Amino acid sequence: MNNPYDKCPVFETENFVLRLTEKSDVEDLLECYSDVNAQKYFNADNCIDDFRYKTLDEMNKTVDFWISAYKNKNFVRFSIVHKLTGKAVGTIEIFGGSYGVLRIDIKSEYEQKDYLNEIIEISVNNFFELFNNENIITKAIPDATDRIGALLECGFIKYSKELKPPRENYYIRSNKK
Repeated sequence: MNNPYDKCPVFETENFVLRLTEKSDVEDLLECYSDVNAQKYFNADNCIDDFRYKTLDEMNKTVDFWISAYKNKNFVRFSIVHKLTGKAVGTIEIFGGSYGVLRIDIKSEYEQKDYLNEIIEISVNNFFELFNNENIITKAIPDATDRIGALLECGFIKYSKELKPPRENYYIRSNKK
């Protein structure tokens, strides 16, 4: 696969298109990031804020930051666009390295096992190679039963307490066949 920072790929599932986040997504994404039922599932570990927004200005600044991070080759933030509505209903973040952290933020109405399975499956089927990850880790709090179910179906296992650095409520999948 090509370098995702030279040309960001677009991925498609039955219900979604995953593509680089754009400024035109701001209004749609505010619906996700202001969704109080979705916020508890966001993974803001080691981030500059908690991704809980109430205004277009806050969302605009965050999207500008994500676009800048992409240009600086720090990470890729994909928008999750629902095919039926054409609206961005969430985002996925991933970056390269031995342990790639997969962040999935999605509106609460899409926090369902079937939808999450689609998103996680397309991610692991492409991101290991694209970002040269040996492992992909992602957070799922105990209340996230649909997310945990989808992770387990896609080959993730609970992150071991023996692994370093220690992480709470994480799941891991190795690229080893």
